[in-house]
Amino acid sequence: MNRDTLKRVISLAVFCLGILGGLYSCVLSLGGIFTIGVNDCFQEILAICLACYSPFWSSILALWNRVVAGCLLIFAGLYLPFGMLAQRSYMIHVRGFPDQPSVWTTIRGGLSFWTLPLVAYGSFWLVTSLLKWPRLIGGTKAAEAE
Repeated sequence: MNRDTLKRVISLAVFCLGILGGLYSCVLSLGGIFTIGVNDCFQEILAICLACYSPFWSSILALWNRVVAGCLLIFAGLYLPFGMLAQRSYMIHVRGFPDQPSVWTTIRGGLSFWTLPLVAYGSFWLVTSLLKWPRLIGGTKAAEAE
């Protein structure tokens, strides 16, 4: 097995994990989408939608353009703590519920479960693009053109 084949196998394994994780997060978000109400701010809704739906679609996009897919995932991962902080502020200042978790607890909760996997997955696509790994689709024609 040569190096390009090994790189394609690794990329394919990460791609399949991204597709499965993306489908899983889409299924998890279905229950939350139907419970959006007046206690949710726009930034939180956008952050959750980006975090839940971007892994699947960026995995598909990574077949053709890994840089855009990686940037989308990193943005979605870094936007999630902002959306959670905006929701905390909305609940305190607009809705009048002062018993919200602390800022550190909110950030830690957002960083641990969703942000780090999204940023790591997006970083994989960016790094492999910078290292010029062969593409999963059309990699042989691109290599012959060089």
